[in-house]
Amino acid sequence: MILKKIISAVISFIIAVLPFSTDTSEKKCSPEFNGTFIQSWMSSTWDDARWQKEIKNMQDAGIKYLILQDVANKAYKSSGGNWSVYYNSDLSVFDSATVYPDVIESALRNCKSSGIKVFIGLAMFDDFWTEGALTSQYSEMCSIAADMVEEIYHKYYFEYPDCFYGWYFTPEFNNVLTCQFNIGEMSRGVNEIIDSINSTNESLPLLMSPFYAQYLSSGPVLTLINLVRLLNGINFRDGDILAPQDAVGAGWVNYNNLERNWKLYSAAVNTIDADVRLWANCENFDLAIADSITGGVFTRPETENSRSVPTTLDRFIGQMDIASEYCENIITFSYNHYFSPDCVDSVYMNTYLDYIENSYTLEKICPSEVTEFTKKHTDNSVILSWNESSDNFGIAYYRIEKNGKFLARIEMCYGDEPLEYVDVTGNSDDVYSITAFDAAGNSSETVTI
Repeated sequence: MILKKIISAVISFIIAVLPFSTDTSEKKCSPEFNGTFIQSWMSSTWDDARWQKEIKNMQDAGIKYLILQDVANKAYKSSGGNWSVYYNSDLSVFDSATVYPDVIESALRNCKSSGIKVFIGLAMFDDFWTEGALTSQYSEMCSIAADMVEEIYHKYYFEYPDCFYGWYFTPEFNNVLTCQFNIGEMSRGVNEIIDSINSTNESLPLLMSPFYAQYLSSGPVLTLINLVRLLNGINFRDGDILAPQDAVGAGWVNYNNLERNWKLYSAAVNTIDADVRLWANCENFDLAIADSITGGVFTRPETENSRSVPTTLDRFIGQMDIASEYCENIITFSYNHYFSPDCVDSVYMNTYLDYIENSYTLEKICPSEVTEFTKKHTDNSVILSWNESSDNFGIAYYRIEKNGKFLARIEMCYGDEPLEYVDVTGNSDDVYSITAFDAAGNSSETVTI
């Protein structure tokens, strides 16, 4: 049976990616997100006033689903392997854990009358990124997560039945080699959790969010074969959700391969006997990834941003537009971390809301060019300074080149960047240019000195 499913999926995928293949089907959803992930460390210190402020922001953005990323995390063995727990647990495995404020109760209590449905993330262990399911840590984590399901359900569900919506399996299955050698154990661990869900309330869906990696990983056909094996080894129920990360923001996937990857996921999901819903998890950020001599071959290529920042809307909307052809719903990692006006500058959210209000049309007004762009040469460096550009929504970042090559990005999203840059290797003969970009990705005229 599984061999027939693999052959069917591979043939379907190959036909779908052939250059003369055409797909005239209508979009399965609108190119907008209605759900977001939030990491427990971020919200664990929020009081009710902060929660209510964030819930209002989420409602303004049209968010219906909130996914708590995980509520228990085991640190790397190399750093002690200690647990951090974000709810009031009585499980003995957490007796020595570092316990943080209860994010489950806070999220459910504050979402209770908001209309926002909450998925509860379970356990995660940091060594998953190097071990996958190759060691006993994976099966131990799944057993702990199964126990957590029963404990969390009985602690919280009956007080918050209207917003306690489902569960999130935190480990992000992928096609990196450590996740390819023990498919059976990976499925078995998920099934242990599903058994626990069924013993409490089988109507609550389980959401999973795997990703595809282009670097140090198997190719698309082998990935599809193993994904079919994995998904058909899991005892999915009708209504469970597969929401793959598009992995563009994290740098695992080249944007040009997005459509191919969604065809791969569609082919795999179509082999599952249960009615599993295919959602998209579109990433709205750009990670800062260090340069490497193997960048783009074995490791993710270098990015221009020196820290993780929101992506501009032109790319993010393109991601959602492609996903909407194959998925019935779109969520994101993460509105709260990268778009919320209480986390970053409101330019991103205001630009996104304008896109929604204007029938999914992104604004095209370019920022003004930079004025008073000057350089001051000191004994050891060159100090660049400029006046702020103007834009109908605001500036996202400034991009500086030196002698025709990229030098720096000055991000404005966190509100702590002065309008200057110090080039510690500069001299008076160097030629600098600067360009302003808004949150839609529109650019100003370039100014050179």
